[in-house]
Parts: sequence; structure tokens; C-alpha cells
Amino acid sequence: MKLVKSLLLGSAAGLVAVAGASAADLGVKKPTAVEYVKTCPTYGAGFFVVPGTTSCLKLVGRVRADYILDNPRIRANNHNRFRVRGYVGFDHRTATEYGLLRTYVRAFFQRENAADSTTLEYAFIQFGGLTAGRVTPAFEHGWNQFYIFSGQGGYGYHSDISYTNSLGYTANFGGGFSATITIDDGRERRVAAAGHAMPDITASLGLTQSWGSLKLSGAIGQIRAANPAVDTKYAYAVEAAAKINLDMLTKGSNLWLAAGFAQGSASYNGFAGTFTIGNFTGTITDATVVGTSLKLSTSYALMGALQVYATPTVAVSIGGTYAVHNPTGANNSLRTASVIGQVAWMPVAGFLIGAEGAYRTIGFDAGAAVAATSGNSKNDFVGRLRFQRDF
Repeated sequence: MKLVKSLLLGSAAGLVAVAGASAADLGVKKPTAVEYVKTCPTYGAGFFVVPGTTSCLKLVGRVRADYILDNPRIRANNHNRFRVRGYVGFDHRTATEYGLLRTYVRAFFQRENAADSTTLEYAFIQFGGLTAGRVTPAFEHGWNQFYIFSGQGGYGYHSDISYTNSLGYTANFGGGFSATITIDDGRERRVAAAGHAMPDITASLGLTQSWGSLKLSGAIGQIRAANPAVDTKYAYAVEAAAKINLDMLTKGSNLWLAAGFAQGSASYNGFAGTFTIGNFTGTITDATVVGTSLKLSTSYALMGALQVYATPTVAVSIGGTYAVHNPTGANNSLRTASVIGQVAWMPVAGFLIGAEGAYRTIGFDAGAAVAATSGNSKNDFVGRLRFQRDF
């Protein structure tokens, strides 16, 4: 019996030895530890450490679907439009001894009126206080919550462009006070009759406190005629804006007001190109050649909005504008006014369902560059229904 046990134990030991040798011969490696993705709480939700680096990355995206109700001038134009956009981008950040190094890109693909288009919204590098690339203009206060007036000219509702190619520097002095100076591509705002010889120079001062924010902005640009015998002029614009937090009503409620004046730079006041209200189309000019001199137009705009959170997820807004554009010559003034209302529901984080409508009206003097295509209506109503998901 002892002999049998000895033989069995010896055989088992031999099998283990053979199995061990076979495994070694086959080159089987020991399992390695799994490398899990690490988050970057310093920069907020969604950021993760790029494997093998000290940088953090966040993938960004958005889907926006709009149903737009228009008041067309002629029968051939659409009474309603569907617009769908898909946004993609990323936010890459690295801490350095000189400050934050950040690279941000976001673009969208759009389908509207049975046609496709692609737009680069943002593409910039930030290094400390330096910013270079495509950004929201430093002139903007950024408090406009309405869909209809965003990036559309002719209504006298704040600056007319949403993005610009820019190089600038921002200094933060503490206590919520900051100052920014930039050089921007002036062709984003006006079509130069002559070649572009000077960028727009903009500067802004900002103050942010618990009670709200203040912002003062200014810009200067050059206007040249194609005829070298005509003198060159320098256009400018200024704007003052204030936002007051109304948390005593409900959290998030606020009131903002802004006033702007421009000479030769009407787009800083929301006037640009041609636009239509009712049956009338207006044409905006920054300057007119008179003999051998450029005569600059002037414009000013007043605007504001009240936003109240009826519940933590439902915001109700009402706003209004009044703006005047004065080209060269007598009796040429063009005036616009609007009242706009909005209801926005955010049922879950990052998802919005909003509806808004605006009443707009236009008035003009006999010599203003305004033409009627049909009828004599000087007012209209436009609306928009939006579904938006950010992730």
C-alpha cells in the first residue's frame, strides 16, 4: 500500500513538473495590471487623463434641431424651415509652469433647406493669458440667451458675429476684474472696398462679482475705398453692459442691459449687410464715398432682457431692442425695434427644449436705402422651437 501511494505521489509531482516546463516552453506571460482611465477633477466633469501623458482631454458634442417660423416677403420664400446641426469637438488641457496650455476645437455639420454645410465655430490655443485662433469676439458680453437674434444682422441686437479669427491677451487682476486686448480680422464684420490693410483692434474691461457683472468694450478699424484718391477713415464702436443677478427672486434669475454706439462699424450694433422685416429690405452701409472723402455712417442700439427661473428647470425670458442706423445724407435714418419672449425647459442636465417668438418692426425716413418687394407691412412675427442636447 505504501508503495502504491509513493508511486502515485511521484507521478503527480512529475506531471506538475512537466506542465510547468510546457508552460515555460510555450512562452505564457504573467497577466499584467489593467490600466484604468483616470479622471481630471481639476478641470470639471468629463475630463480624463490621456494615457501616457499629464494632459487631460474632454470630448464635446451637441445635437440641435430647430423648427423655424418665418414671415416671407414673397411667395417663393419658405414660411417654415427645418435646421439640424451636429457638433463635434474636444478640449485638451495641460498644466505648465507658465500657466494652462489649452487647445479647443468645435465645428458643426448642418442640414437646412435640403442643403448641407460645415462651419468651424472654434479653433484656438490658450497659453496663460494669450489666445490665438477662432473665438467669440472679446467685444461681446455673452449674455444673450435668445435664439433668433444670435449671429443675425439687421435687427440692432448686439454685435452681429458669433466668431472671429483673433489674437489677444487677457490679464486677470483678481477680485473678478479683467482686461482683454485683441486684434481681429476686420473682414469678419465688413466687406472692404479696398484690400484689408489693418485688423480691428478691440479692448474690453470686465468685472464679475456675486451681485453680477459689468463690461465695457471698444473697437477701432480701418475703412479704405478702392479709389486711391479717396481718403482713408477709421471706424470705431463702444458698448457698455451690465448684468444683475436676481437670486432674491429665484436662483439663476437675472437682468441684463447694454447700450452701444458705432461710427463706420454698424455690425458692432447688430446691423450688417441686408435684412428684411415685413415686406421691406434694408441695406446697411458703413461708409459712402462723397467726392474724394469717405463719410462714415453712425448707429446706436439699446437692448436688454429679463430672465426668471419659474422652477429650477424652467426659465422664462422677455427682452427688447431699439436701434438706429444713419447713413450719409439727409433723411436717411433707419430704425428697428423688437420684443421677444422665450420659455426654456431643461428636464435633465444637458438637454433643453425651448420656444420663442419675436415681434419686429422697421421705420425709415424718405431717403433711407429701404425697398418694398410686395405689400407695405413694416412689421412681422418670427418664431423658433429648439431641441438641444449637449454632451
